[in-house]
Amino acid sequence: MTGFSHDLQIALKAAREGAKVVLENFGKSKDSRVKGDSKGLVTATDMASEKAILDILYNESDFPVLSEESASKIEMNGPVWVVDPLDGTNNFARALPLFAVSVGLMEGNESLVGVIIDPVTQKEYYAVKGGGAFCNGEKIKLPGFDSRYIPMVFLNHGYAETDRAKFKKLADLLASDFNILKLGTTALELCYIASGSVDGFICSGDELWDFAAGMVIAQEAGCIFTDWKGNPWDGTHTHLLVARREIRNDLVKKIQDLM
Repeated sequence: MTGFSHDLQIALKAAREGAKVVLENFGKSKDSRVKGDSKGLVTATDMASEKAILDILYNESDFPVLSEESASKIEMNGPVWVVDPLDGTNNFARALPLFAVSVGLMEGNESLVGVIIDPVTQKEYYAVKGGGAFCNGEKIKLPGFDSRYIPMVFLNHGYAETDRAKFKKLADLLASDFNILKLGTTALELCYIASGSVDGFICSGDELWDFAAGMVIAQEAGCIFTDWKGNPWDGTHTHLLVARREIRNDLVKKIQDLM
């Protein structure tokens, strides 16, 4: 591991506390409401998980925190914790077992530490930049690519109408050559990319807390992270592409003009 191994332990501790809160309340959510900016749902569990996570981060680290439910503008100078206390709230509120707790550490455009926990399956995905990606203590090794199968790709979008329109165009472009999936939780989607269950991920409009932890997990597992033109992500937009090497160039050729 690199010099951020101590921060990984903090992130694991914080994410585990959040995951405990989420699992205890799964199937009991009766209090979902639409956020004030009409960007999806929020529940009391989102808030309780966030509190459990932030209590640990503030007590054990001096880095500032950007978290979804209490988001406020902060200076992204130096390392910053980026937290999604319940990624997949819409699924959680409808008792669909596809959601996760995500704690990432970023500096500038780079993801340094990532922890994503699936409370239902009790799988803990985590990575430190330069130290490999792991799931429940075992190193993740991207399996070989089997060209006999049609590649599977996650498509995702934000709430803005422009992002939804790009999602439609992406689906039209890719549907003939790829199997298209959407789970409603970017964090878990990136973990499935890292483990090789799915081959690519494309989004427009995700928030930073959706992918901050998953970026480093996918990269450390061997996937390539760029924008839609195949360039390194510069942090000024959310036209994100994460894919295994075998299909990355094909995806770039198909979608680069939509950026």
